[in-house]
Amino acid sequence: MPLISTPDGGSLYYAESGPAAARPVLLLHAALQTHESMAPMAEVLAPLGARLVRPDLPGHGRSEPSGHAPFPRFTIGGMADAVTALVDRLGLGAPLVVGYSLGGIVGIELALRGRASGLAVLASRIRPAGDARATFAPEAIRRRSPLWAKQLAEKHVATPWESLSTALGELLATWPGFASAALAALPVPVLVVQGDRDQMVPLAQGQELAQLAPQGRFQLVPRSGHPELLYREETRVAVKDFIAKLMG
Repeated sequence: MPLISTPDGGSLYYAESGPAAARPVLLLHAALQTHESMAPMAEVLAPLGARLVRPDLPGHGRSEPSGHAPFPRFTIGGMADAVTALVDRLGLGAPLVVGYSLGGIVGIELALRGRASGLAVLASRIRPAGDARATFAPEAIRRRSPLWAKQLAEKHVATPWESLSTALGELLATWPGFASAALAALPVPVLVVQGDRDQMVPLAQGQELAQLAPQGRFQLVPRSGHPELLYREETRVAVKDFIAKLMG
């Protein structure tokens, strides 16, 4: 799979499928995941005949961040810059975007810049996470799930997962969030999908985003927490119908 250079000196690794001349759909994964985690969504959207592009966000998987010591320093704007470089390199224009968790935050930033023509946001924050440093602390992850820590070491080959996780905790704790006025000016259709048992993103944040966006719509997935939302049938149907409608 290809690798492109980003303006900040990093690189972005990506996978793509579907007809090169078709309507592009950008699939952006969650924090500590890679493009592979969006494969189930790509399978759902493949019958629509779209061009599906799935990058590893900066520092994730095989994508190199711009800085390494003592750990990468991420910003949402910087991540959006890197994805924009990919969009420009591939000639995607203003693609449709499906973003899960961190990927949804980056997707909102792209839409605010006029670099998306439609946006599906799955379990994404619009405000900072005050407990993010503790949640993403490597020792806490090892304590909660040694197996997951082992999997993280296997999937993140460009940046040690401990450095990546620490940097993400800092990002989400210090990121100021989106201004309500900016969200109220989102120029594209927005679908917000969230579970009612999400342990990481308050339900009220998803509802607020859908209410603020002029073309916003909210889809509640009952009995779903944060990790499983992407795999629930209600989510897949809602996203597929939304993208199909925008593809015309």
